[in-house]
Amino acid sequence: MRQISQKTKIKPERGGVSNALFVWASVEDLPPELYGIASEITVNYPWGSLLHALVEPNPVVLKNISRLARSGALLTVLVNISVFENPAYYQKLGLSELNLERAQNYLVSCYRDVGINIKRVQILDQNVPHRTTWGQKLTKGSGCRKTLFFEAII
Repeated sequence: MRQISQKTKIKPERGGVSNALFVWASVEDLPPELYGIASEITVNYPWGSLLHALVEPNPVVLKNISRLARSGALLTVLVNISVFENPAYYQKLGLSELNLERAQNYLVSCYRDVGINIKRVQILDQNVPHRTTWGQKLTKGSGCRKTLFFEAII
């Protein structure tokens, strides 16, 4: 994070930005100074407790994510769906099966209960938005790794 934050300080014409904020905190315990500041929130390929909180919807975590947002903010989530192709593996992680049907029904309902309105859910094989270094590492050499993609309004 230190290297990336240094890059934001360079001139804008060289890729720097003046409005970047870097925070080291868990989503379960976010500083209140962050509440209401985001017009867009993107979660790229969560793992561990964040993955668990998003796919086994944890109301506390979802409410904390929504607290970051301004009214009408866009939430985009990309999940590595290949984790859910092996039942023994996702069960070992304490996760339920995740497929398009469960996302469109169960997740949409759970997120709505905390004020997050999922507008679009789909499985992407390619052309994933928000290409990241981590996302490229997940897909490199794996053939066609699938991604669950959803957009929501907070």
